[in-house]
Amino acid sequence: MRADLPAADFGLGIVAVASVVLGLFEGLSSEALVAGSFAALFLVALVVVLLRGIRGLYAGRRTYLFTFGWPNWL
Repeated sequence: MRADLPAADFGLGIVAVASVVLGLFEGLSSEALVAGSFAALFLVALVVVLLRGIRGLYAGRRTYLFTFGWPNWL
C-alpha cells in the first residue's frame, strides 16, 4: 500500500477544513489542537526521515506523504 500526492493533498485539505469547522463551532482551542497535532506529527516524521539519512526535497515529500497520505485507505 502506497500513498500518492493527490491523496496527500486531499488529506491536507480534510485537515484544514476540519480545523476551520472545529474553530467555528468549538472554539480556537479545538482548531489549534487538530492543526498542532498534524504539525507535530509532520515535524517528528521529518526528524526521523532526516536521521535516516534522506535529504532534500525527497525527505519533505516522504514526510508529507506519511503525514497526509491516509485518505488512500478510507
